[in-house]
Amino acid sequence: MDKKISFEVDGDIYEKFCMALSLNTEDKNLAIQNCMKLYIANAFEKASQIYHTKSNTRQSINSDKDFFGKANNRIPVWALKPEQYNHKIIKAYFTALAIADEATIGMMENLCSDKEHPELYVPTFKSNYAQMKIDGAKSHGKVFEDNGEQVWIWNEVEDTLLKYKSSFYNGEV
Repeated sequence: MDKKISFEVDGDIYEKFCMALSLNTEDKNLAIQNCMKLYIANAFEKASQIYHTKSNTRQSINSDKDFFGKANNRIPVWALKPEQYNHKIIKAYFTALAIADEATIGMMENLCSDKEHPELYVPTFKSNYAQMKIDGAKSHGKVFEDNGEQVWIWNEVEDTLLKYKSSFYNGEV
């Protein structure tokens, strides 16, 4: 069910938001909804980090509810399925590193928004990327961390991801 909301925002922010909408030819409601999804994903990520730092051990009594580092088990599967969005987003990460020696959310999103390059095209980049930043029951599995701009591999899956790097990225830019 759709909900109608209203809120106040700084005039300068609103002007820039409108300019960004016209540049991307996006619908205002869809753009705001995507921002809200990203905010939700970030909030859950912070909550999961607090949960993990409070626990003394990574092993829970009920291992069915322990999702810590679940991407470690999924990365080998994603490596074999280049049509999957997770594969494409990881490939975009390594491509961005090759181009600029660092990966940023903006660069990865640009790489994944080009329909002319189907090997990287992810029409729902923001929501899929957000899912790759949280480690929970309904997430894809945490692969990345970022500071709002720069992106890096989460240290818990770094060894696994680098082991399979050649399946995601073979040096083409």
